[in-house]
Amino acid sequence: MRKVGIITLNGYFNYGNRLQNYALQTILEDLGYDVETILYFEEPLINNDTLINKVLRNLKDIKEIKNKFNNKLKAKKIKNMRNFRIPVFKDFTKRYIKETDFIINKNNISSDLDRRYDYFVAGSDQIWNPFYNFHAEVEPAIEYLTFAPHEKRLSYAASFGISEIPLKFQSRVINGLNGMKSILVREEAGARIVKELTNREAHVVLDPTMLLTKERWLEIAKEHKYKPKKEYLLTYFLGEKSKETQRYIRELAKKNNLEVVHLEDIKYKNLYTASPSHFIDYINSASLICTDSFHGTVFSIIFETPFIVFKREESGPSMYSRIETLLNTFALRDRTREHINLEKIYDIDFEKTREILSYKREESIKILKKSFL
Repeated sequence: MRKVGIITLNGYFNYGNRLQNYALQTILEDLGYDVETILYFEEPLINNDTLINKVLRNLKDIKEIKNKFNNKLKAKKIKNMRNFRIPVFKDFTKRYIKETDFIINKNNISSDLDRRYDYFVAGSDQIWNPFYNFHAEVEPAIEYLTFAPHEKRLSYAASFGISEIPLKFQSRVINGLNGMKSILVREEAGARIVKELTNREAHVVLDPTMLLTKERWLEIAKEHKYKPKKEYLLTYFLGEKSKETQRYIRELAKKNNLEVVHLEDIKYKNLYTASPSHFIDYINSASLICTDSFHGTVFSIIFETPFIVFKREESGPSMYSRIETLLNTFALRDRTREHINLEKIYDIDFEKTREILSYKREESIKILKKSFL
């Protein structure tokens, strides 16, 4: 049996990351491959632009000092909460994802790594987001599989996560993309980046989570002991919720007589430590979902749960392009906070969405199969 090694972001705290990894492994196994995820962690580069210099250069007034201090306290609180969450996610991973018993990074790649596998697949998730790799050197770029020969280097639904590649990262990205045998990306913005930087064509395919049916996802779903008995509105935000957004959600829940469940809020420890299996059931069972998350939107579509998408509150480059592609693909542009009709909040033509998903799923699997040839 031919063997495939997946290179993706490895972390034990993000629902979308764990579930896309599981889905890609499962679909590759369906195609007849022996699959495992290669653990891959990079350390941030240390340079002369130290944190203290950045702080001194950027601080302008007392308000900024206060904000940075508060952000530091919040980051520490999140880190402490993740210590409770990580074991739950590791347990899910141990149950459902086959990982290697070794770890690679740019300074530690076995000379025989490429001989252990017939193919390598980069993806999905934001594996090609240059800000996640912490450095700009051209070699070695593990996220572009530069340790392997050209004919073994594939990607599936790889995402840059941003709409433009900063100049300082472009050499790394161009070099990496030019060495790929097949380039399958998750967003239209990603295909445009590939074309502009390399003049190569990249196919846009579904996120691997959408290649599995609702029924297959429910096979690994579990009901959380803290899930409410009454109907509920689920919030799943990876960015900050503004006061206006919080007020909007409260009023929306009150109007529709729904309890509010905050799944990704560190203020609610019992919910914050819910597993990826619980996440699946929460999405499936919700009456309404408010989210700024790509995978929050994806699973709402899979489970045909009414949802509203909010633009994420972010200070860095926007990651909204991936959600735009998703909504455009499924003719759901009216499900954004800006365009939603609150009188028709439950009125979604999921029959049409189902037809699109079925077609796109078949198309994406066909393209994936072809990429191995």
